[in-house]
This record gives sequence, C-alpha cells and structure tokens, in this order.
Amino acid sequence: MRPLCPRDLGDALLMVNSRGGSTPQWERRMSKGDSASETSRGYLYAILGALGGGSIPTLFKIVIADNAPVAVSGAAMLLSGFLLLLYRPRAAPSRSGLPYLLLIGLVGAAAAPVLWAVGISETTVVNASLLANGEVLFTAVIAVTLLGERLSRVQTAMGGLIVAGILIVSTNLDLTKVQFFQGLVGNLLILGSMLAWGFENNVIVYVSDRISTPILSKFRNLIGGSLVTTFAVLLGLPLRLTAYEAFVFVLLIIAYAGTTYLFIGALQKLGAIKMILVYSVSTVFSAALALVVLGEQITIAQLLGGALIIMGVYLFRRSEKPTVSS
Repeated sequence: MRPLCPRDLGDALLMVNSRGGSTPQWERRMSKGDSASETSRGYLYAILGALGGGSIPTLFKIVIADNAPVAVSGAAMLLSGFLLLLYRPRAAPSRSGLPYLLLIGLVGAAAAPVLWAVGISETTVVNASLLANGEVLFTAVIAVTLLGERLSRVQTAMGGLIVAGILIVSTNLDLTKVQFFQGLVGNLLILGSMLAWGFENNVIVYVSDRISTPILSKFRNLIGGSLVTTFAVLLGLPLRLTAYEAFVFVLLIIAYAGTTYLFIGALQKLGAIKMILVYSVSTVFSAALALVVLGEQITIAQLLGGALIIMGVYLFRRSEKPTVSS
C-alpha cells in the first residue's frame, strides 16, 4: 500500500469515476460468467491476503536483522514458489501464457522487490512509508487508462476514505519530516518499485481469463525468486539464520505463499482498483502486529487512520451491487 500527494490520489480517484463510451474490455471480461458469490469470494481473498500481507513487514524485519534484505526477499520468494507447487503440482502454463508469466515474474517478483530493498536503505523511514502508498495511485491510473476500470460514485467516495486513512497511518499527520530531496535516489527507487507493482497488478487482471490463479502465483514466485536469489549470490550476500530467525523465516515463506495466491485470486475476481483499495486494510494488520511483536508505538492519529480504512473497506463492500451472470 503506497501514496504520493493527496491531490494526485484524489485526481486518480476522480478519473476512476469517469463514464461514457463503450463497455471496456476489462468490464466485459470480468462480468462474463461472474456472480455475486465470486465477487464475495474476491473480497474474502482480499481480506485474508491483507492479513497475510500485513504480517510480512514484521517477519521480514526480524529476519533481516542479521541478513541483507535482497537475500532474504529472494530466498523467501523462491521457496514460497516451491511451496505453492504442492497445490495442483501437475498444473503447467500454456505456451501462450509463458510471456505473461515471465513479465509478471520479472517485474513484480524480481525488479520491484530489489528496487524496494535498495531504495529503503537509501532514504528515511518516513519518506519510505509515505512513498510506499504510491502503488494505490499507479494501480488506479493504469487500470483506468489501459483497462477501462470504473467505480460507482459511492465507491469512489469510499475509496477516498480509504486513501485518507492510509495517508494518516503513513504520515501520523506529521508532514514536517517528509523531505523528498533527502535521500532522493532512494525515494526514486521506491517510486519505481511502486510503479512496477502497479503495472504488475494490471497485467494480472488482463491475463485473468488466460492463466489460472495457481499457475500465476507459483510461477511468479519461482521466476522472481530465482532471479533475485541469483542476484544476491552474485553480490555475495549470504543468508545466515539463528534457530529463532529460521523459524520466523519459515513463517515468512508461508506468508509469501499464502498472500501471493490470495492477492492474485482477488485481483482476478475484483479487478485492480477494487482489490488494491480493499487490500489496504493490510496497513492496519501490519501496525497491530508490529505493536504486539516488535513493541512499536501506535499514535491516536494512526488509530484514527486505521479506523477510517476499516470503515471505508466495510462501506465499499456494502456498496457493491449484486452481479447478474450473463
């Protein structure tokens, strides 16, 4: 979950509400054979995926205490791909789907994590937290301009409520510590990773009728994890784990596997914009787990922001109109 400035996010949400013209390709594809139960399942996948995704920062922070982030990210991603192979092990991608799998694996599971890992070490924590919400903006803009996704006016308003909550949690209403030109290279790398993930989200939606969720999730992580792990080995970044870190690392692998599967499944059932807004509740789960496990503090402002996110997601789901199968 990742932002830029409030004005840009507001502009993106206004674009989402644009109407007119013929039915976009994405809407035709997603409505065909869709049902209210499938939409409900998409929301369930998004919430469960957000729960798993919210645990990743805390688990990741524990493991990287004595290890390079790139090495941890690559190994965990690769091993999560092997874990996902256990589900429908005989399922294989079609020849026509291979280029998309390679693209998704390269962009979303290799390039983006490396950009993020390097960028976060070159900028301030506050800058990184704020810029990380750029995924919401990039996902929405790409979905509107390339896939023709739209939200109703009510959903646009609820999306604005969710974005407001994200900004409050990220900044703690203290913008005095946000300095974009401090650690500029790191800031640009983080923005690059958010753009890559926003692009990947939309590619996954685009190929939803060509590649199944099990195939997408397992091969995405295998491809990306292999590339990042190779990169870490070439840089001479070892992975040394204590017994406790090894236990946490196993939990991280499971979290990567489950979150990837649920995230992709929700994208394919809800579309990019709905999914990324609902998934934003992972910010709340992440903060709660950091409080319990790491003892990090949560301010009143952040509690308010979390409440706005949860309320926005609830009202967003309530505003969903029943889908009639065609």
